[in-house]
Amino acid sequence: MPVQGVEAEVEIFPDYAGALLGVEENSHLILICWLHEAGRTVLRAVARKVSRDLPEKGVFSLRSPERPNPISFSVVRLRGIREERFLELENVDVIDGTPVIDIKPYQVGWDCIFSATGHDRIEKVRRMGPGEYREGLIREAVNYHGELCPGVAVAVRIAEAATRILDCDLRAPQIAVAPGADPCIADALIGITGARPGNRRLRCSSGDRCLFTAPGEEVIFHLRAVPGVVDAIFACSEAALFDCEVWRQNQLPFNRDL
Repeated sequence: MPVQGVEAEVEIFPDYAGALLGVEENSHLILICWLHEAGRTVLRAVARKVSRDLPEKGVFSLRSPERPNPISFSVVRLRGIREERFLELENVDVIDGTPVIDIKPYQVGWDCIFSATGHDRIEKVRRMGPGEYREGLIREAVNYHGELCPGVAVAVRIAEAATRILDCDLRAPQIAVAPGADPCIADALIGITGARPGNRRLRCSSGDRCLFTAPGEEVIFHLRAVPGVVDAIFACSEAALFDCEVWRQNQLPFNRDL
């Protein structure tokens, strides 16, 4: 199963179809399933979808399907309802025939904790293929911004380059971001990095440039004219989208105006 899940359909048995009344008012749902083919004796595992070389952890600190009670919890996008009892969904990460235990509406005010923190992900990122990492960035950006538009696509390309140059998890607390003037790029980079004024990681910059600041290092992206098609943005070279300037320790200008 791909990390980002797949498009899928959930069948609600006729006896329970009445419970779907009003569900179409929600863009996202919480899908709770019983992973009927998963092992129940495993207490430690690795995030093997990324790499089997990652450190072993307890299953309560992983999203591994193998655990004492193999219950899955997924936030999925509702695309539509067919015949009043078939839910058409995106980002479903369970296999065919998996029993669904419950369905709940996803509520941003209660279920989204944007300030939440977790472990440093750089080891996972280093082992991911470029396509897999890009899909993760797209999902983080779209979850915050709401759609995959050209500005979001540019932000994803910027984030890919910044990760490669700084060799760090962009959500790390020591990384500050100045996303520039474009609102779509700014939304996407906030969603990807978790930067906000309250944690002092979101900074201001003017014009068509984005900055990432790490201890002793700064990366500046000077944006070029952006193609108006998402696929073209993902297909073209980085040089067609932006120029990149890297300042390292002892090169950083003192109190440089952002």
